[in-house]
Amino acid sequence: MGVTMTSIRLPEHSHCIYCGDPIPFGEEYCDEECRQKEKERVAADKKRDYIFYGVAAGTILLLFIIRALTR
Repeated sequence: MGVTMTSIRLPEHSHCIYCGDPIPFGEEYCDEECRQKEKERVAADKKRDYIFYGVAAGTILLLFIIRALTR
C-alpha cells in the first residue's frame, strides 16, 4: 500500500536569514538577536576573505621577488 501526500496549504511566510525559523512574509529576521548575529557573521566572512586575499597577494609577490633575485 502506497503512502499519499496530502496538500497542506501553509500561510505565506519567509524564513529568517540567520536561523531559518518561519517568519511573516517580507520580513528578513525573526528578532534583533538574529539580525545582529548575521551582521557579525558577514563581518567575520569579509575579514576572513581580506586575510585570504592579502596572504595570496603576499605569496605571489614573494614568489616574484625570489624569482627576480635568483636570475
